[in-house]
Amino acid sequence: MASITLRDVCLDYPLYGAYDFSLKRRLLGRLLRQGSEMRTIRAIDNVSIEAKAGARIGLAGPNGSGKSTLLRLIAGVFPASSGQVAISGNIVPLLGLGAGVNLDFVAADNISLLLRISGRKPTPDILDEIWAFTELDDRMRRLPLRMFSSGMLMRVLFATATAFPADILLLDEWLSVVDENFSAKAEERLLKMVETAAIVIIASHDHGLLRRTCNSIINLDHGRIASQIPLDAPVPFPLELREKRA
Repeated sequence: MASITLRDVCLDYPLYGAYDFSLKRRLLGRLLRQGSEMRTIRAIDNVSIEAKAGARIGLAGPNGSGKSTLLRLIAGVFPASSGQVAISGNIVPLLGLGAGVNLDFVAADNISLLLRISGRKPTPDILDEIWAFTELDDRMRRLPLRMFSSGMLMRVLFATATAFPADILLLDEWLSVVDENFSAKAEERLLKMVETAAIVIIASHDHGLLRRTCNSIINLDHGRIASQIPLDAPVPFPLELREKRA
């Protein structure tokens, strides 16, 4: 069963060279043990979250409050500096579709790489299904992604990221697809994923959206949980999103 448990979790970023502009000290500082210890910034500060199946959690807060960083920590992109992290279930993180992509690799190789990163075997049938969803010419599968327009690139990345259902779905703001002709198809697939996912966590500045679609809102401030607000049962996602499009 899908679950997320964070207990007293912290995440520190090192600030390399932020306080010392001496090239010599940058090169020799560790060997000579000169100066003070490495400076860090605490991006996530003593956060505890418990989420079970049925949870629809909204992350709110101003820019720099830690919303995106917390999602990336849950997704496993960033390891916690301290505390306990326990995740059960398949995670699909829609946090910035370019993560893990090499623009110099051809499209087919990038798709295979992304599937392997997510623990899936890139069989020929799966690769064909993903490419068919993009509606791009089959010859483009052998071209480097660097040659793709932004809309074409987004098609490939979105089709790959959403090829399988998720136990845990992580969304950083609402996923926007550059190609307008592809947006309706992409939204339909995303709606289906949201409906079937056991746990959904959304980071957004849109408080109205979070209140309509989540059963709990966590307000973050400088990486800390400032407040956690339980809500009544939200309006189903498909209805809410369709109203938003109207």
